[in-house]
Amino acid sequence: MTIDPTNTAAPNIVERAKNILLQPQKEWDQIATEPADVNQIYVGYVLPLAALSAICSFIGMSLIGVMGFKIGLAPGLIGAVIQVVMALVGVFTLAFVTNMLAPNFGSQQDIGQAHKLAAYSSTAGFLAGVFTILPALAILAIVGLYSFVLLFIGLPRMMKTPQDKRVGYFVTIIIVCIVVAIVLSVVMGAVRGMIPGYAPPTYTFGQNGPSPAEGHVTLPGGGAVDIGELQRQAEALQGGGGTTIDPALVQAQLPQSLPGGFALTSSSS
Repeated sequence: MTIDPTNTAAPNIVERAKNILLQPQKEWDQIATEPADVNQIYVGYVLPLAALSAICSFIGMSLIGVMGFKIGLAPGLIGAVIQVVMALVGVFTLAFVTNMLAPNFGSQQDIGQAHKLAAYSSTAGFLAGVFTILPALAILAIVGLYSFVLLFIGLPRMMKTPQDKRVGYFVTIIIVCIVVAIVLSVVMGAVRGMIPGYAPPTYTFGQNGPSPAEGHVTLPGGGAVDIGELQRQAEALQGGGGTTIDPALVQAQLPQSLPGGFALTSSSS
């Protein structure tokens, strides 16, 4: 019996995530030798991480809330499921695009390797979703951009990309995926918008919208904003036709002071 030393089993999800983040070059070399079990990659790795991100988002939006607004439990759960589905679609799309473009950049087409590259390079993005459990920390999810670095490091190891083609291949993948992501985000937003209780209330300016808003909003530390005047200015802007607005009208809406001892001393336009 002959044992293939390259046919090694993948480590558990925790070890794989830790290794791909902390020592990506060594881990990509290991991943390249593993069998491309696409089902296992999605079920055993992508799905759990996507679910973790979605659960954190659900807790942040439905249980904790943002600025007093909370999404209902049922709509929040539906939104979480949609988020998981879109994550799976996103990884699949990245793999498909990567494999499709491979010949154009002297790389080796291998859909199995492409799925491994897409799944494991997305690790940072999935784990960054943990920060959404506390809306105040959601901005820290930007660390998910590290997934781009993982993808760049993994290209030559997984797709056999020549060094002189690496940057062009990487940039093209990102551009195509951004376009696809925009489309997917629009679709996801439309689907979520159809879920009763999911979307926060919105306000539409214009003749076809609701009746004009009125009233003032008092800001902490002093000063107030005339909501009705702001709406009238927005409608004037929408009207077009070369209409201009007196800058003094806009400046008049600025608060005279803000919390922390900040005071408005001058304004110009």
